[in-house]
Amino acid sequence: MSTHIPVLIIGGGLNGLTAAALLAHQGVGCMVVERHAGTSIQYKFTGISPRSMEIFRSLGLEAEIRAKRTGDQQGGGIARARNLADPDIQWGGPAWRDASPYSPTQPATCDQHVLEPILRHCAERGGADIRFNTEFSSLEQDPAAVRAVISNRETGKEETVVADYLIAADGANGTLREKLGIDRKGPGVLQHWMSIIFDTDLSSEIGGRRLTSCFVSDLNATITPRPGGRWLLALQYFPERDEQPEDFDRDRCRALVEQAAGRSGVKAELVDARSWETAAFIADRFSAGRCFLIGDAAHLMPPTGAFGGNSGIHDAHNLAWKLAMVVRGEADASLLDTYDTERRPVIAATLAQALARLQQWFKDPAGRLPPAVAIVDDYDVVFGQRYDAGALVLEAAARDRSFEPVAELAGVPGTRAPHLVIEREGEKLSTLDLFGRGFVLLADDANWRAAADRLRRDGGIPLACHVFGASGDLGDPEGRWPHAYGVGDGGAVLIRPDGFVAWRAPNAETDIEGRLVQILDEIGMRVGHRDGTLR
Repeated sequence: MSTHIPVLIIGGGLNGLTAAALLAHQGVGCMVVERHAGTSIQYKFTGISPRSMEIFRSLGLEAEIRAKRTGDQQGGGIARARNLADPDIQWGGPAWRDASPYSPTQPATCDQHVLEPILRHCAERGGADIRFNTEFSSLEQDPAAVRAVISNRETGKEETVVADYLIAADGANGTLREKLGIDRKGPGVLQHWMSIIFDTDLSSEIGGRRLTSCFVSDLNATITPRPGGRWLLALQYFPERDEQPEDFDRDRCRALVEQAAGRSGVKAELVDARSWETAAFIADRFSAGRCFLIGDAAHLMPPTGAFGGNSGIHDAHNLAWKLAMVVRGEADASLLDTYDTERRPVIAATLAQALARLQQWFKDPAGRLPPAVAIVDDYDVVFGQRYDAGALVLEAAARDRSFEPVAELAGVPGTRAPHLVIEREGEKLSTLDLFGRGFVLLADDANWRAAADRLRRDGGIPLACHVFGASGDLGDPEGRWPHAYGVGDGGAVLIRPDGFVAWRAPNAETDIEGRLVQILDEIGMRVGHRDGTLR
């Protein structure tokens, strides 16, 4: 039996399901193949950055994620102590600080085993075909298509899936990267960890203050409370000292929980114990032919800074709109080359930041960590990512820094569009709420809207235009739009579906339509009538 689908996604974890939800939101058919019987039972990914929450907000998932949050992101605190009974507790701030100066949304704590079902249902509502308990076994591709053989693990029934494109989201231990002939480089395995999930009656407050997470120095571990009393203890183990994952049986795990608690006799019923590695790798390329790597299949980074899972979400966000436009015939296939061009340098810089934090926070008895780079602010890493080449038109040569300070984002092509509070039809919203499906022009001259309307109608370009001022549909109550986006009277800014600035006209243009055709063509869009007169 053979099935055709525009996009096949191998891997139904956090990043694969994010990609499926984003593609479904774009109206692109996709199938997800996942060998496990269901979504994750491990916590794994926990802290959703405000940039990732912007992406989930664009899918209409913000309220649901917050309703099902698994931690008190804003009210709790990060602690450091010998154990939970230590009277000398050092308190830090929340994992993520208030993001309201930079974003319409806040960070969230939603563990992976809760978040994945939300993403799955979102993708299925949009028409995605989600196949759990299904194994991928072989792959071949040619210039026209990708062909993969999958099989139901329960019945053994095989099926050939013919796809226009394939996304490899099969994680750190997946096989697709190697099948595609893509090597990876990096420091390699740095640390070995155990995640112990246990039911307990421990209080989530210590010293009269609510606990988000605590670094327990007696164990060189972190302990994280969760509603309902199902907690997580994560600690290093050392194979060089002959420690193995098999050593962590029920009795050992109970003893470790008691040590972290600082007292004996606490409830500590083991739910799951699983080993994992802190590693640092980046694939030599993020694509091969019609196949693309995202998340841990493309890069591995330590959890310090909470950049790993969030970076995979950003990979999916960058790739999904490009696949959608190519599948719909709105863009040339060359647009897909910009996925690797844009994401790989950003990932390399983000990995360096995660490694620097790992070296600062945890012991390194094996001496595997590379020299640390200077640490930049967390929000500069998640909001200030900059693309120096790709599906954009640069204004000047690349700068010598990897991240723009979030407070200085100013509408420069290659950076995320700044958040502004604006008004439309009497309601307040963010500029970021305008982005998500097609390209968006922001301007203060209705001539831009007339040109955008014609290109959408006659050129087949998914292009909307919003105009500030009396002649437009947007209000700028704080009067910040021109300065925040770096434009003068009559200027405009072109925003991509992922919220990054593609091009900027600082001032008025004499031939607006001609200029837009030129820019969109340079980015990789197919602009024109069927007889080609617009192109």
